Amino acid sequence: MNRSPIVVDASAAIALIRREPAALALGAVLHASARDAVRLLAPEALWLEIANVLVRRHGLPPGEVIEAIWETDELGIDTVPLDRPLLLVTIDLQARFGLSAYDAAYLALAETEDARLLTLDRELARAAGPRAIRLPGLSQERLSEQPAPYGEPIDWARFGPYLARLRADAQKIAGA
Repeated sequence: MNRSPIVVDASAAIALIRREPAALALGAVLHASARDAVRLLAPEALWLEIANVLVRRHGLPPGEVIEAIWETDELGIDTVPLDRPLLLVTIDLQARFGLSAYDAAYLALAETEDARLLTLDRELARAAGPRAIRLPGLSQERLSEQPAPYGEPIDWARFGPYLARLRADAQKIAGA
């Protein structure tokens, strides 16, 4: 039994909401996590991403979107703010793996929380490597956005003073 937290991404949440074929396997993972008191996490962008997909891709009216968000909220997912340090990790992962900023935020949260990642997104699961939860009998079948060319690698040394300030701020908060 693995008790490390699970980051739930929008592809998994949407599959549950829409009762897609993967919903049964996803439900089994979530049921086991509840039984084992495993913490569920998501970056705050999850809620916007769910609303966006349900309205734009599936054409749901506002009342059904709110109901779907409520249903998802009942899973007990702890929403984690996308603060500047997490954003910097997100940008790094976005550039390294050619992910959308949204997908990179799920992976950044999984990495910073030493968590597993529950996703149906093929590219995100590939980037997550062993962190990705593989669902039995399913391939990571969701569509992914086309990666954008990011050009040169990030020169992190250039941002040293800014990163040091963020670290100091985080230490102050942790010590408070």
